[in-house]
Amino acid sequence: MSYCLNPKCPHPNDPANANQVKCVHCGCDILLQGRYRIIKPLGGGGFGKTFEVDDQGTIKVLKVLLQNHEKAVELFQQEADVLKRINHPGIPKVEPDAYFFITPPGEEEPIHCLIMEKISGLNLRDWMKKRGNRPVTQSQAIDWLKQMVEILDRVHQQNFFHRDIKPLNIMIRLNGQVVLIDFGAAREVTNTYFAKVGQGQNITGIVSPGYTPPEQANGKAVPQSDFYALGRTLVFLLTAKPPTAFSENPRTGKLVWRNSAPQISKSFGDVIDYLMAPFPGKRPQSAQAILQCLAEVDLTPPNGEVGEANTAIGTSRTRGNYNTASHLNSKSTSTESRKLRSQYKPVYPAKDSSKSQYVKKPGKKPWISAIAMLLVLLATSQVYGYWRYGLFPANPVGLLVNIPSSLFLRRSIREVGQVQSIAMSQVPGAASQSQGGTLASGSFGTIRIWNLNSGDLLHTIAAHKDWVRTLAVSPNGQTLASGSADKTIRLWNMNNGSRMLTIAGPGAHWGPVNTLAFTPDGQRLASGSEDNTIKIWDIRSGTRLRTIQTGSAVNAIAFTPDGRRIISAANDNTVKIWDLSTGARLLTLRGHAHPVLSLAISPDGNTLVSGSRDNTIAVWDLRTGERRYQLRGDSSWVRSVAIGPDGNLLASSGGTIEIWNLATGTRRHQLTGHSSYVSGIAITPDGKTLLSGSPDETIKIWRVPSVSQP
Repeated sequence: MSYCLNPKCPHPNDPANANQVKCVHCGCDILLQGRYRIIKPLGGGGFGKTFEVDDQGTIKVLKVLLQNHEKAVELFQQEADVLKRINHPGIPKVEPDAYFFITPPGEEEPIHCLIMEKISGLNLRDWMKKRGNRPVTQSQAIDWLKQMVEILDRVHQQNFFHRDIKPLNIMIRLNGQVVLIDFGAAREVTNTYFAKVGQGQNITGIVSPGYTPPEQANGKAVPQSDFYALGRTLVFLLTAKPPTAFSENPRTGKLVWRNSAPQISKSFGDVIDYLMAPFPGKRPQSAQAILQCLAEVDLTPPNGEVGEANTAIGTSRTRGNYNTASHLNSKSTSTESRKLRSQYKPVYPAKDSSKSQYVKKPGKKPWISAIAMLLVLLATSQVYGYWRYGLFPANPVGLLVNIPSSLFLRRSIREVGQVQSIAMSQVPGAASQSQGGTLASGSFGTIRIWNLNSGDLLHTIAAHKDWVRTLAVSPNGQTLASGSADKTIRLWNMNNGSRMLTIAGPGAHWGPVNTLAFTPDGQRLASGSEDNTIKIWDIRSGTRLRTIQTGSAVNAIAFTPDGRRIISAANDNTVKIWDLSTGARLLTLRGHAHPVLSLAISPDGNTLVSGSRDNTIAVWDLRTGERRYQLRGDSSWVRSVAIGPDGNLLASSGGTIEIWNLATGTRRHQLTGHSSYVSGIAITPDGKTLLSGSPDETIKIWRVPSVSQP
């Protein structure tokens, strides 16, 4: 069968579509992306529907978004991004080009599609039904717990957490491998996310009764929320009852379930209760901690039970690497294990003991002199740190590390909000004028404009209803453009802070605006969005001049100095070069392993620099499209890059600011001092000053170090 994907097709399953490229009824593509042919519908619900597809002889699953609701599209694209980034047998495999969309003839709204590996097996809910809803053994539960912990460790390492762990979203392959599915609710862990939570803002809630932790139900999920849901899933497996069948202790908030699982040891029950602690801070703080707890507690089942054959799965598995936590970080696991013992008081016995004992930990004689010296050092470092950097560093060692960077630090501007974007006047010589150049910073809903020389706040603008993700200043320094997660673009008078124009509504972006850039002549503005488009605007009227479909969320854009080409960085790990006059794609640059976040072009237009989530910087020859070399940053996402006016200096920002010699690719300096990641950097037109902004609520002004060889 060749099933038609168009929801308005009068006969989508007509056998006449077999071997056709387009539907005989509506003209919609039947052979998707030139390779996928839909065989049959599998099911659906909510915002999505799934189909079985044939990928040139390989059976896969197609997930389709039924609605173009903004939040649904965001979550759908996020699921594709997460799955592409994680290569693990416990995660459905998704190829880099697996996300795409098609637009049926005569329709304006696209249909978003995601191709993924087909998992042969049952989800845990159906698996339990097939075996007559009998509780699983302790050994089986431990095996699945260890597998799930390893999967979650891989997911959390990618700065995501799942937010919807439950039996329906866990599948068992025929060989016994656990697979975590449905990442549509996954959430990226960023400082911006925690800032929203810290400010009391509710995040889009994902609630599965009985499995969702209290903080997530209140819109404030954290990575440890996954551990809570995993613990509740274990309760379902060990008791064959949903967690909602049990009451909670009104004093402690703990689930009262132990009497329904007589086949497990008290120690294993303690670990599950640890996972399900009502407060996130009382749960294990990492996947490593869970494995360490399992390695140290008594897991001997009552009555010498050794488990039962897993006939529903068919094939048992032996995973020696699950028996210990050696494949994870042993230092952090030991720390977390000590924390567990401190919180829960019982000291777990050795394997040959029959029950836990409670002992009082002996006290230690304080080292008065050492503590006094440490306190003096700590107090001194905090005073110096606040005077020098505008914050309390809290870490004397970190302060000592920052001392070399302080030689280049000219000024730290405080009380600027959590800076997510910065931009400055690019008028040559502006930074040396008596009145000072101007700098703009964007935070949650607010833009602030500063005098660069004095650090004085000139204007505070209530600009948007969400985070100001991007700022750009026109070549003449008179107009400031802002783009926001609220999907609007606004133009401001840089001199007095008044609003000149708003771009929103029909024709505007239907996804968050991630990046903005003015053409070199200052007459047009380009915007890139998570809706997979670049749009070109006339800045005087706000008229949309062109829309470029990019096929993936756009994170950064830049114009070549001649204004003829626009370059985009996208979530599909590529950099694309477009002809501005026609919107045609001229070239695709591939070399990054993860989404590309930042771009910079040398003043002569011959060199392009791109920064990525893979922690690398790629330097390209714009004349040929060839990559000259690749640099590895400071083990953090490269969120911003900037090239000095002489074309010799390259600055990049991630966890720190790194200064490179662009010609040789050698790192010459590393500037530290921000207590959080560096969200944006800029270099003044005279090349003498570098600006940086961070969610640590500071803007720092640095003297640009020399990149010449010593």
